[in-house]
Amino acid sequence: MHESISRPGSALPLPRLLAFALVYFLAWSTLPALLGHSFPLDVVESLSWGKEWQWGYYKHPPLAPIVLNIFYEGLGKFGPYALSQLCIALTLTLVWLTGRRMMDAQRAVLGVVLTMGVAYYNFPAIEFNHNIAQMPIWAALGYLFVAALQENKLRYWIGLGVVAGLGMLTKYSIAVLLLTLGLYLLGSAQYRKVLLRPGPWLAVCLMALIFAPHMLWLKASQWLPFAYASGRALSETGDPRLEALGFPLTQLAAHLPLLGVLAWAWWRSRRELLGGAVAAERRWHASSPSLLLVLTLLPGLIVMLLGVLLGLRLRDMWGSPMWAFSGLLVMSLLPDVRLPSLQPKLLRGLAVWLVLVSIFMVLYMSHGAQLRNRPGRVDWPAAAIAQQAEQAWGMHSTCRLDTVAGDYWLAGLLSAYSAARPSVLIDGDPRFSPWVDVRRLKQHGALWVWQEKTQNEHPQPPEPLKSLSRDESLHTVEGAWKITWPHAPSSAPLELKWRAYVPEHCLLVK
Repeated sequence: MHESISRPGSALPLPRLLAFALVYFLAWSTLPALLGHSFPLDVVESLSWGKEWQWGYYKHPPLAPIVLNIFYEGLGKFGPYALSQLCIALTLTLVWLTGRRMMDAQRAVLGVVLTMGVAYYNFPAIEFNHNIAQMPIWAALGYLFVAALQENKLRYWIGLGVVAGLGMLTKYSIAVLLLTLGLYLLGSAQYRKVLLRPGPWLAVCLMALIFAPHMLWLKASQWLPFAYASGRALSETGDPRLEALGFPLTQLAAHLPLLGVLAWAWWRSRRELLGGAVAAERRWHASSPSLLLVLTLLPGLIVMLLGVLLGLRLRDMWGSPMWAFSGLLVMSLLPDVRLPSLQPKLLRGLAVWLVLVSIFMVLYMSHGAQLRNRPGRVDWPAAAIAQQAEQAWGMHSTCRLDTVAGDYWLAGLLSAYSAARPSVLIDGDPRFSPWVDVRRLKQHGALWVWQEKTQNEHPQPPEPLKSLSRDESLHTVEGAWKITWPHAPSSAPLELKWRAYVPEHCLLVK
């Protein structure tokens, strides 16, 4: 590990940096919850899964939804936002630890700071999802891999296997990074010999052991997440191979704040040094530049190649966890002679960027609907919908509201904001909600909620509720709600329809 390098005028203002980071963490953990009227879509959907404690769900592995539900149960509406910021804080800590194994303390700290110039670490983080959940896992795998290669101690290989298993339980795309690490081992003459030792193979066994329960679930569900992804891809238009070629461009766009701050800092310091002195220093400032390059760039390249060769449809946000080490890569390239001049400007530029994006977040959460002249997901009257549902159910049933049926947005929203936290029976394939079956519906009933977007639209209740429509043991009651939009009280209200399926033993006798 490198020792700290002392340079004239290079002392880092660590107390101020930590104070700024704490204020930023608290602001992004609390303000979205206070300003928004409902959770973002991915949060709502994951909450409906996580409360069921399954070994898998129809779109993703189970770990992220379960952890999200724990935070929601513990911290209420602040939980999802605090979890996102905790993921980012853990990622930055691991970036710092990785940086200290490759470069001196000043470069490692500035590398952490520059990481926040990657756009994925700012505004997208208000919506906790599997991409955000991957961030600390991605950084942890990088750190443990570097530590294992440098020291070859068994504890690092054990940690690598455990984190890899947890990563596979978070999102399958973590396999891209695991493939990257494997390719590096095979291609490095310096480190290939570690494959003759037990550490890497112990890591593989631990990963497989942790992932095994989900693998059994995949087999039992007939590989449901992959079938869902395949069906979704077939429903989309356009050539996925051509779209994959654009993946690097979208990832470059996510780095524009970082590159902008770096360019501004470089330009501002251009007069403070002689150009010849700067040009003379052409070397890496990292102990393992090839490894740092591979960790930073190869996963994105692999994803692009897989998209082109296999025709996979790539999502821009899949790049979210891939750039944990971008800041370290930049710091490994900056010359020593520039750092005293660049450091204060880099810190100032990143502070300005984070303040600006925080202001944008506040405006989006508080006035986004007014600015767009239409509501976003965070503008839905979630609490009012849940209140109406509880009142409607309570008027006809003595039993607790156990199940709410509908599309994954509306039913999930109702479930998340209801005190009863009912289970969600999702529209479409009954395999999407294996926790709700005919027996449960007959015993506890359900509330089906839907929105008719056109006058000629007549949706059908999801299975297995549809098959019970004529069951005499379930009494049905229908109604409609008109709910005021929080951002536009004078505009047309949100109109929802509902039907209660009440078991006979739960009927409220008046």
